[in-house]
Amino acid sequence: MSEPPRGTVTLLFSDIEGSTRLLKRTGDAYADLLAEHRRLLREAFARNRGHEIDSEGDAFFVAFESANDAAAAAADAQLALAGHDWPDGNEVRVRMGMHTGEPRAVDGRYVGLDVHAAARVVAAGHGGQVLVSESTRALLDERFQLRDLGEHRLKDLSGTQRLYQLQVEGLPAEFPPLKTLENRPTNLPVQPNAFIGRKRELGEAEALLGRDDLRLLSLTGAGGTGKTRLALQVAAGVIEQFPDGVFFVSLAPVRDWELVVPRIAQTLGLREQQGETVHETLTEYLRDRRLLLVLDNFEQVLAAAPALSGLLASAPGLTLLVTSRTPLRLRGERTYAVPPLDESESVTLFVERAHAAAADFSLTDANARDVAEICERLDGLPLAIELAAPRVRALSPSALLRRLDDRLKLLTGGAHDVDERQRTLRATIEWSYELLVDAERALFAQLGVFVGGCRLDAAEALCQADFEILDGLQSLVENSLLRQKADSDGEPRFWMLETIREFACELLEESGNAEDARRRHASYFAEEAERLDLDSRTGDHGAVLARLDEERDNLRVALEQADGGMRLRLATALWGFWAARGYIAAGRIVLDDVLSASGERPARALIGSCMLRFLSGESAGLTEDVQEALRAAEELGDEYTLAQAWNLVGRMRGSLRGELGQAEEAWRNALDYAERGGFPAERAESIGWLLISTIFGPLPAEQGIARCKEFLELAGDDPTIRAWCCVERSVLEAMRGDFTLARELLADGARTLEEVGLRVWAANTAQEAFAVESLAGTPEAATGVLLSSYETFEEMGEKGFSSTVAGLLARALYEQGEHGESARFSRICEEAAAPDDVVSQMLWRRSRALLLAYDGDLERAEALAREAVELGERTDFENDHADALVDLARILALRGRRAEALTELEEAAGRYERKGNLPSLERAQRLAGELSAQLQAG
Repeated sequence: MSEPPRGTVTLLFSDIEGSTRLLKRTGDAYADLLAEHRRLLREAFARNRGHEIDSEGDAFFVAFESANDAAAAAADAQLALAGHDWPDGNEVRVRMGMHTGEPRAVDGRYVGLDVHAAARVVAAGHGGQVLVSESTRALLDERFQLRDLGEHRLKDLSGTQRLYQLQVEGLPAEFPPLKTLENRPTNLPVQPNAFIGRKRELGEAEALLGRDDLRLLSLTGAGGTGKTRLALQVAAGVIEQFPDGVFFVSLAPVRDWELVVPRIAQTLGLREQQGETVHETLTEYLRDRRLLLVLDNFEQVLAAAPALSGLLASAPGLTLLVTSRTPLRLRGERTYAVPPLDESESVTLFVERAHAAAADFSLTDANARDVAEICERLDGLPLAIELAAPRVRALSPSALLRRLDDRLKLLTGGAHDVDERQRTLRATIEWSYELLVDAERALFAQLGVFVGGCRLDAAEALCQADFEILDGLQSLVENSLLRQKADSDGEPRFWMLETIREFACELLEESGNAEDARRRHASYFAEEAERLDLDSRTGDHGAVLARLDEERDNLRVALEQADGGMRLRLATALWGFWAARGYIAAGRIVLDDVLSASGERPARALIGSCMLRFLSGESAGLTEDVQEALRAAEELGDEYTLAQAWNLVGRMRGSLRGELGQAEEAWRNALDYAERGGFPAERAESIGWLLISTIFGPLPAEQGIARCKEFLELAGDDPTIRAWCCVERSVLEAMRGDFTLARELLADGARTLEEVGLRVWAANTAQEAFAVESLAGTPEAATGVLLSSYETFEEMGEKGFSSTVAGLLARALYEQGEHGESARFSRICEEAAAPDDVVSQMLWRRSRALLLAYDGDLERAEALAREAVELGERTDFENDHADALVDLARILALRGRRAEALTELEEAAGRYERKGNLPSLERAQRLAGELSAQLQAG
C-alpha cells in the first residue's frame, strides 16, 4: 500500500447507522449488504483520490490531500447509497464526518489529536448525514453548500466545536438533533486533552453497560491506571442509552462514608425536603428515571456500598459506573480490571503529552526505542507517563530513561488543578497503601523482595504475617496493589507493577529487614531451581522450562544476591534452561564467573560451561575441557550426568569436527545412560543428534528414513522426539525428491520444537529449511527463515549455529543475485566461525569463492574452493563434501579446465549416489554432461 498523504490532510470517517439492528434483522444476508456498501463507498472514494487508511467491520477511515475531494467523495458516496436498489427494503444508511489537520503518519497509519477529532465528528451524526468540522469548512470552495449547526460538545469531552452539515442536492437535509453532550442532561466535565487509546476497553465496558442484566459496573485498578478517564469516556459513549442523563459524582474530597448519598443528591441538584431524609429524596427522584451515575474514587468510602445497593433496588432504571481501587462486594456487581496501556498506546500518550509540553518534541528513529523503553519501565501506567512526558523540556528520552531507577523521586510535578494525590506517582501509591490495615501493610512491604511476582508457596515460605497469607494476598489484589495471573500449570502468580514494587522495596528497607529478606529469597530460589532441575530429568521437560521462565527474574536476582556456594548451586541447576531457551551469553558469563570464583570443577557445572561455550562459538580449549567433564562424570557415576557428558562429547566430535562415526558412538552411549535412568530430555537429545547424523553423514537416505521411522515408533507420546523425526526426515525425503512431504514434515517438526520451548533448536530448523529448498532448486525460498533464525541467534548471543546460518544465508543471497548482502554474510560467517567448526569454515569459503569468481578473480576463487574441499575430506559430511566439489568444478570450468572439472563432478556424483541424494546427483550429472559436450566440441 502506498504511503498516506502528509502535511495538511482531510480525514473522513464513516460507519453504518444501526449496524447491529440491521444484522439482527437481515441475518445471513447482512454479509452481502456489507460487501455492497463497501463496494459503493470504495468506488466513490477512489474516484475522488481518497487514500484508504483502514476499514474494519462497517467503518472506513480515508484520507484526502484536498478538502474539496473529501467533500465530493462524501457526496458521491451518499448519492450512490441512496440510489442503490437494496434488497427487501434493507437500506444501508451511513453517517460520515470530516476534519482537517496535520496528523502524523507512522507505519502507514495516522496518529494524533486530529484522528480523534475526526472520529468524534462522525459519532455525532445520523445515517445519511455528512458532518464537517470548522477546519474543513474553511478549505471548501463555493461548489459545496453547508448548513451551520452551531457549537457542540463532542464525546471526547473537550471544549465546544462548531459543526456544519454538507447539503447534498437530492438527498434529505433534515436530521434529528446531533448526538452531542448538550442534547442530553449531563455534567460530564470537559477534559483538557485528548483521550488516547483504550479502544478494546471502551468497547468492552460500553457493551457491559448495554446489558439489561447489569446495573453496577466497577472499574478497578491501581492508582494511576486511568480508571477515571476511562469511566468518563465510557459514560460519554453510552449517553444515548440514558434519556434522563449521565452524571459524574466525584468522591475524591469525601472522607466520611455517610456523606456519599448527600454528595450524589447535591450533584443532581436536589434539595432537602421537609420531613424527608436525603436518602429518601434521592430515592424518590431516581425511582422512575433511566439514569447513569459515575461514582469516582469509591475506595475510601466502601462503607457506603450498602446504600448503593438500596438505590439500585428502589430505582430499576438506575445504572452505576464506579471507579475504585477495590471491589464494592455487592450482589450483582461486575468488576472490570483496567489494565495498563499497551505499548503502542503508551508511546502515543507519551508523544502527545511530551509535544504539549515541548512543541519541538517529536518521535524519531533516534529516540523511538528510548521512548518505548520508558513506557515499558513505567508499566504502561497513564499517570506515570503523563508525569514523565513533560520532563522532555529538560531531559532527552535517553537521559530520562537513565533516571528511571528512582522513578518515585523523578515522577512529580503534576498539574496544579488535579487532586493532590495525582500530582506525584508516590502520592497515588501511598493513598492505596494508607487504606490497608497494619498487617496488610507489613505483608505488602515483604512482597517487594520478589521480582516478577511469586506463587503462594513462595509467599508463605518467605513472608511473615498474623493471618493466612492467602487472605492477605487476596486483600492486596482487591486493593489493586497486587495483581494475579495464572502460571503455565494453572497455579496463581501474585505480582506487582514495578512502580508499585519500588514503593514496597522502600518500605522493606525502612523496616530494617531487607538484608535478611534478600538472603532468604536467594536460599529459597536456589532450592527451587534444584527441585525443578530434578523434575526436568524425569518429568515434563517443557513444563519445567515454562516454570523456570516464570521465575527467571527471581532466579536472576537470587544469583546476584547469593554467596559463592549458593551461586554455584544455582548456576549448575540453571545452565540447561539457559541453553534450551537461548539465554546463552548471560548464562555463560555467570557460570564461568562462578566456576572461577569457587575454585571447584564439579562435573555438571563443567558440562554446562562447555555447552554454553560451544553455543557461544568459542572452541579454544574446549576439547580438553570436554574430556575433563567426561572424566568427572565417570568419577561421579551418576547416569544423568553421564548421559549429558556423552551427548556433549558427541556434539563436539560430530557437529564441530565432522567426525560423525565417533560422534554416533558417543550419542549411543548417552542414549543408553538416558534410557537406563529414565531421563526423557537427554534421551530426546541423543536421538535428535543421531537423526541429524543421518542428513550429514554417509548413511544412505533410505536407511536414514528407516532410522527416523524406527525412532518415531519408540517415541511414544514424547513430542520432542517426534519433532526430531519430522525435521530430519524432511531433508531425507527431499533427497528422494518428495518436496511436498518434506515441507509438511519440516513445518510440523519446527512448530512442535517451538511449542515444547526448545527455542534454540526451533530457530536452527532454518538449516533444514535451506537444505530442503536447495534440493528443490529454490534456495532463495529459505532466505526469510534464515534471516529470522540469524536474528534470533544474535539476540541470544548464540554463535555456534548462527555462524552456520550466516554461511547458508550467504549462499541463498548469492543465488538471488544479491551479491553485496551475500558478501556481508560470508564475512559474518568467517568472523563468527570457531577454528574447528568445519561446516562454517567450509561455508564461508564456498560462498566467497563464488563471489570472487563472479567478479573475475578466478585464481583466488579456486584457492578458496580447494580449501573448502580439503576441509570436507577430513569429515564424514557426505553432502557438504560433494557440494564443495561441485563449486570447485564450476570455477575450474570458468577457468577453461573442463577435464579437471569433470573429475571433481564425477567424485561429487559418486558421493551423491552413495548418499541417495537424487536431486543433487541429477544436477551434478547434468553439469557433467554439459562439460563433456563442450569438450567433445573442441
